[in-house]
Amino acid sequence: MNHSCTRHMRLPGTRVPGIKRGTLLSRLQRYLRAHIGAVHARECKDKHIIDSKPFTTPSGHVLTMETFNCSNTVATPQLPSPAIGRRHSLDVNTKRQASLCTTANCICGVPCFFNSCFATSNTIKAGDCPALAASLTSTPGTFTIPAGQAVAFILNSCLYAAFGDSSTQATQYCFNDFGNAASEVFHVCGSTQQGSCIGSRNGASFFVDQLNP
Repeated sequence: MNHSCTRHMRLPGTRVPGIKRGTLLSRLQRYLRAHIGAVHARECKDKHIIDSKPFTTPSGHVLTMETFNCSNTVATPQLPSPAIGRRHSLDVNTKRQASLCTTANCICGVPCFFNSCFATSNTIKAGDCPALAASLTSTPGTFTIPAGQAVAFILNSCLYAAFGDSSTQATQYCFNDFGNAASEVFHVCGSTQQGSCIGSRNGASFFVDQLNP
């Protein structure tokens, strides 16, 4: 290969070789926010808190655990075909997570793909969401999302909520998967926006949302 030529190859939209990774990432984030978030933005209207209690993680963070529902019916857009295509093979971690399932309706090991970013109603402090996501990722075991409801964990100004895939039966979910999905949403939307990802199992969709408490 002629290395003198490869030094001048560029990706569409970049200006020079050696462009900083952060610049490319910020461009990707702006594109996703402008072209995806505007189309699939979701909103929980008339949130009704059913239960709220403290939850202490192995890392020592004391979170607030909420169970709630919304008055509106949340649409379940289909996953884009490239995202579905990437799901045909399960890696070791996915198989390990799926092995934690103890109920038939379990989404452990099911990937959650970026869905949208949308405006915040209140400020999210920069460090709250990463700390919350890390705490969830390091928590072992599973939790249960009641049918037709959502389960949220709150740390200061950040809330991550898991919406189950069924309105008629409870959904089992792994803390580790939940934390990883939350971290990926934050990676794209940051602390200046709310956001969500979507996963699908047997044709039914579930969501992980980054929201204002």
